[in-house]
Amino acid sequence: MRFPTIEARDLEGDRYTLPDGLPAGRRLVLVAFRRWQQILVDGWESRLPSLERDNPDLTVWEVPALGRRYRPARPYIDGGMRAGIIDEEVRLHTLTAYTDLRALLGELAIPDTETVHIYLLGGDGEILWSGDGEADGDKIQSLDVALRSSRPAA
Repeated sequence: MRFPTIEARDLEGDRYTLPDGLPAGRRLVLVAFRRWQQILVDGWESRLPSLERDNPDLTVWEVPALGRRYRPARPYIDGGMRAGIIDEEVRLHTLTAYTDLRALLGELAIPDTETVHIYLLGGDGEILWSGDGEADGDKIQSLDVALRSSRPAA
């Protein structure tokens, strides 16, 4: 299964087309749908530094996915997020997507927007691993196994 094509912008205003417009290498994409899910995203991100260190080709992307109806409010929504994130690297890796949520959910076989969904993508956008909800030891271990088995040849 391939990650669907969606348009997004980082919090500095640069445009991306996911997944092909992301840098080469493996990408971990954390998709959140609601403001309160930031705590779940933060939980994932707090458990990733050792995986990132062991997998130098891995980049991590947070993708808040909002419905198209919010697009007119993008300057305010993105501006609020930008103001709340001091670290420029985090702002550059936060890609807001104002998209057709029903289509996105269907393409990813997600039943609803009640939790976060995490995807490990290969260089071609293929989904190599997925998880959802809170980061726990089993999910992190499963992700680590997927990273080890998809490691590029040296």
